[in-house]
Amino acid sequence: MISVLFDLPLLHYAVKPMFMILLMVYHWKQLSGLSSFFSKTIQFGLLFSWIGDIALMFDEKIPILFVVGLGAFLIAHLGYAAAFARNVKDSNSSLNVSKSALIALPFIAITSCFFYYMKDGLPAELFVPVLAYTVVISVMGITAVIRYNHVDAKSYKWILIGAILFILSDMVIAINKFVIDFDYDAILNMWLYLTGQFMITVGSVFYVRNLKS
Repeated sequence: MISVLFDLPLLHYAVKPMFMILLMVYHWKQLSGLSSFFSKTIQFGLLFSWIGDIALMFDEKIPILFVVGLGAFLIAHLGYAAAFARNVKDSNSSLNVSKSALIALPFIAITSCFFYYMKDGLPAELFVPVLAYTVVISVMGITAVIRYNHVDAKSYKWILIGAILFILSDMVIAINKFVIDFDYDAILNMWLYLTGQFMITVGSVFYVRNLKS
């Protein structure tokens, strides 16, 4: 954030890609050799987030990298959604479909309104990709919230808050790129994004540790 605030591009290029690598190493070491579909898909999500980070650092110079970054983060969100859905499947409690549908409504409503708000600013060639991305982040949020009563409370809270912050960071990027260019958007986005990813990673560790105990 300091590198953005004081316009230090070399520092920014050096530091930002390290964050996902540190989270991947932290996550792997905390698992102490325990591997599962859940932990592998979390690592998968962190890996594609790292690819997205690198792509979006250079998208202003090479515009096609915005689409590359969008695709990488879309895959990352799908990885997280698959991991969270697996938590529900692997739990001893059955999924309450009607309650889950009710929980899903706020995410659907918010992301739908958000897309409607920014759609007029979208280039024609990005309309479908951004729409698909909006659907996927909604699905990721829904799978995070339906983990309630299927996982331990600590893991649930950390991952849910992390997922919401991740979604908000995507919204900040979209508003700044397609609606209005506002001051300190990069600082706000970075705080939301990095905090969200950190909380998802730590929440994932809590989940695995709880299973082990």
